[in-house]
Amino acid sequence: MTTMSERRALLICGLIRDHQRFGDYLDGLLRLRRGDLRVILSTWTGELARYPGIARRLAELGADIAEQTQPDLKLPGHILHQAMTLDLGLSLLDDDVFVLKVRPDISSLGDVQEFLALAPEPAEPGRLAAPFGHRVHVVGMFGAHPLYINDIIFAGMARDLRRLCPLPFGFGLKYPRLAPEQWLWATALVADNPVLDAYLGVNPGLIFGEDAGNAGLRHVLAGAPLFARALAVTAIVVRDSLAYFHPDTRRAEIAEACAEYTLDALLWDAVEIPGLDHHPTARTNTFLSAGLLDAVHDGRYRPSPLGERVWAAMARYGGMGGMASLQRDRGALAADAAELAEGLRRIGIGGSQNPVDGAHLRHVERGRGPWSLAETGSGYAAALEAEVNQLRRTVDQLQARLASK
Repeated sequence: MTTMSERRALLICGLIRDHQRFGDYLDGLLRLRRGDLRVILSTWTGELARYPGIARRLAELGADIAEQTQPDLKLPGHILHQAMTLDLGLSLLDDDVFVLKVRPDISSLGDVQEFLALAPEPAEPGRLAAPFGHRVHVVGMFGAHPLYINDIIFAGMARDLRRLCPLPFGFGLKYPRLAPEQWLWATALVADNPVLDAYLGVNPGLIFGEDAGNAGLRHVLAGAPLFARALAVTAIVVRDSLAYFHPDTRRAEIAEACAEYTLDALLWDAVEIPGLDHHPTARTNTFLSAGLLDAVHDGRYRPSPLGERVWAAMARYGGMGGMASLQRDRGALAADAAELAEGLRRIGIGGSQNPVDGAHLRHVERGRGPWSLAETGSGYAAALEAEVNQLRRTVDQLQARLASK
């Protein structure tokens, strides 16, 4: 096993799932033949033995294999599994390696070619907690859901990506309805950030296929002071710490186009702006361009009550002394969290984990953790895992088809 430092690495994490597609991908890498790109597959013991054709292609590439026993604890979206494969793969690399992380079943040669043309970008000193020495490049995020950042494909320096791996276990109890994407990125980006901590304590999550429910959630969030604070802080932290992976040649044009819409519309409406992708069942928007984040960060949107609250929070937290302002606001955040939790309760979203204070007492009603034993060693469980993976792919394909219509 080689241990020498490489300039770039492609880290492929997880189950193979679709061996035909992954085989085609590896064939493309063989044709690319980039000697300066180290290839690593990080997966579970016994997974590669099921696919001799894949093993042969990886050997031709000179790829390294990192394998470990699959965890028997299942967290939402298999986020523990994701963190463990990322951690083991990164253990083969020195800190100064620039890494593209993908999945065997969701990857393209185009991503690899873009990565090879991409240069590591040092991060400027953060106005708030900015944990990365270089920007981590991502492909998109839900604008209205703080830290709901794509976790399938991203690129960064190995030393920075290691910050995503510890995966605080307490987040599963502390933050309700936490998506795996939020769990992964909160690991590095929440740090000592009381606004994000308070917001995630009442995190509403996504609502799928319920127009009335989404309308109610939008109404509650748009009127909540804590939501406005969380949007502002997220815009600051993300713009200081992250960058977009795909080429963003229209960034300035997209930011300018946002000036025709309110912030509410940019977050939730199916408006025609390049780089803004409307989710057809969750009724919320994905930001696929840094130009959209620029519009939030710089206040380039038509006035609305929500927009004005976000802009006021940007002014409070976005300049010199922003971290000190965060710390001074801890008391107000508790009241804001209680107000948002009550608003969510009125529309049927309970289980918030915000503290409730009384005389000499702070109480939190913790629910059951979002985890279960996977019993991965049994044949029955393995069959169920395969079925779930197939259903997940089918759902993804159907959502993509709906979005394209």
